[in-house]
Amino acid sequence: MSTPYLLQKALAEEVRALFSDTRFKNTKGEEVALRVYEQFLPGQLSDEDIDHFPYAIVRVQEGSISALSEPETCNVLIFFGFWNNSLDFQGYKDVLNAITRLKIHLFSKRILDSRYRITYPFDWAIDEEEKNHPYYFGGVQTTWELPQVQQEVNFLE
Repeated sequence: MSTPYLLQKALAEEVRALFSDTRFKNTKGEEVALRVYEQFLPGQLSDEDIDHFPYAIVRVQEGSISALSEPETCNVLIFFGFWNNSLDFQGYKDVLNAITRLKIHLFSKRILDSRYRITYPFDWAIDEEEKNHPYYFGGVQTTWELPQVQQEVNFLE
């Protein structure tokens, strides 16, 4: 079975694996692994809860089927959040490097979980606001093709 939810899960696992060898700073300045969440950041009951930074969110946004002969498409946003308190305001580089690494990985692989194919457009953007320092954000809008739903019963007129 191929569903947008299963695509989201597979993509979240792919992002985890891709960045498993890389460490980024959390808000305490410790080098930690990228945290990957599906759809939303988890809530926090107090300031003592987990520090979400650095993170990636894999968010299903929309999909469509334009014709019976065409595959379903699904748009998925992958949003990055990094913390970098260096006074040279270079935290945006973490965002750009993550976006570039993800883009190269996905387009060199093309097929995810043996059933989802990345296609165009592939759009990316970063937050340009200096006032957000030491927090840096950016993301990619990906488009995926899902296998067609197969008709179960022949319909005779």
